[in-house]
Amino acid sequence: TSGRKLALHLVVDPPAGSRIAREEIFGPVLQVERYADIAAVIDRINAAPRPLALYYFGTDRAEERQVLERTLSGGVAINDVMLQVAAHDAPFGGVGASGMGVYHGREGFNEFCHPRTVYRSGWWDPRKALGLVPPYSKKLYGRLSKALRV
Repeated sequence: TSGRKLALHLVVDPPAGSRIAREEIFGPVLQVERYADIAAVIDRINAAPRPLALYYFGTDRAEERQVLERTLSGGVAINDVMLQVAAHDAPFGGVGASGMGVYHGREGFNEFCHPRTVYRSGWWDPRKALGLVPPYSKKLYGRLSKALRV
C-alpha cells in the first residue's frame, strides 16, 4: 500500500445542482439529506437518473415501503451502507445510466451466460409420417391448395 488514505466524508444537504447530488459517488463520501416530506424526496429521486445505490435511514416502516415501492435503483440498503454489495449471493448491478444487469450469486452467473435451447427430433416423428414438415410432398400441396381454394 502507498500509505495514502482518505477518511469518510459526510456531505450534509448539498445544493440540488451540485456535482455530488447529480453523479454516482465512488469513494469514501456519503451524501446525507435531511427532509420533512418523503414524497418530495421520492419525486427528486425519480426526476434524476436511476441511482446505483439508495440508502434509507429511518424507523418508519410505511415511509420505508414508500421509498422501496416508488423508486428504482440498482440496490438498496436500509439503515446501513454498502452491505447490498457485500452480499455475494444477492444480485448487484445498476439500472439505466448506472448500468444494466447484475453480478454476484446465481443471477450474476446467469447474466454472463447465454443458455440456449437445442432441440433434436427423435428417429421417428409422426409429423413427418403425415407430411407436415419439410420437404412437403406434392400430395400435401394438392390438399392444401384444394382446402384453401388456391
